[in-house]
Amino acid sequence: MMHDQKLDRKSDDVVKLTTPARLQRVRREMRMLVENSDDHTTAIPSLLRIIARAHEIQARLVQNTKLTVHDVARCERVTAGYIYNLLRLPWLAPDITTAIVNGRQPQQLNAKILMRQASRLPTDWAEQRTLLGFR
Repeated sequence: MMHDQKLDRKSDDVVKLTTPARLQRVRREMRMLVENSDDHTTAIPSLLRIIARAHEIQARLVQNTKLTVHDVARCERVTAGYIYNLLRLPWLAPDITTAIVNGRQPQQLNAKILMRQASRLPTDWAEQRTLLGFR
């Protein structure tokens, strides 16, 4: 037979947890990065949105050959230059796209930075990884 047991804890008991961690500046803030904490990552919605939007716009242009980038830009209420940058994203290395979808991109990578880098995005996947901080 099992008896209910109460834990005898005093209010001044201290539990000490230790894990390897470091502080790192990420944009304008400091973050504490804990080793092996990436097991519970979440995707960044803004990154997912621009990747999905890029693929959707590319599909629209492929399906309707009469549609131009300027037509899409007018419809989306953005500049044609923005659409041209966005259309580079479907050509990201597959492992980069997978990492973004799984929330495993480098800490410093966000949608704004990805769009800034899009105009300089190399076609070589290894160079893409380097440019975007995956290596």
